[in-house]
Amino acid sequence: METVDAELYVEVQQFYAAQMPLLEERRFEEFLETFTEDCVLEHVPFGWRFDGREDLLKEMSARRGDAEAPRVAETSARRAREENIPYYNGLVYRYWCDRLRVVPAGDGALRTRYQAIVSMTDAEGKVSFEPTTVVEDELVRREGRLLTRSRTITHDSARWADKIHNPS
Repeated sequence: METVDAELYVEVQQFYAAQMPLLEERRFEEFLETFTEDCVLEHVPFGWRFDGREDLLKEMSARRGDAEAPRVAETSARRAREENIPYYNGLVYRYWCDRLRVVPAGDGALRTRYQAIVSMTDAEGKVSFEPTTVVEDELVRREGRLLTRSRTITHDSARWADKIHNPS
């Protein structure tokens, strides 16, 4: 397997270290500026696909909610989509990423792969986790900076969308 040099590897790490907190802080427009206009984001299995920044902004605005708002109810991702309610209301969520692999693609792009888990903390300090995932990105360079052209999130459990937040 072809590898990248240490300088490029660190640049990719710094890219993710800057990108993911924007999502956690619900700074969606800034987060989406780290994607190409024609980006694709897909959740598998039994998940959803979003094409372009506009599609992603609509979905994130509807589902990411407000950490300060009261929770709507204990709900799953699938039910939240069906009922058109925020999935993360009342929760602080964090992305934990590890085992980053970066390989060059023939067209100058980079293919990355890492494992991730999302933790969610409610107002009482109760922590729950979404099922673990593998994230595969295609990164491209535009005007000297890295952007995500595509992201595929593969959940380790086919039932991930039915998991209830903070079950009692």
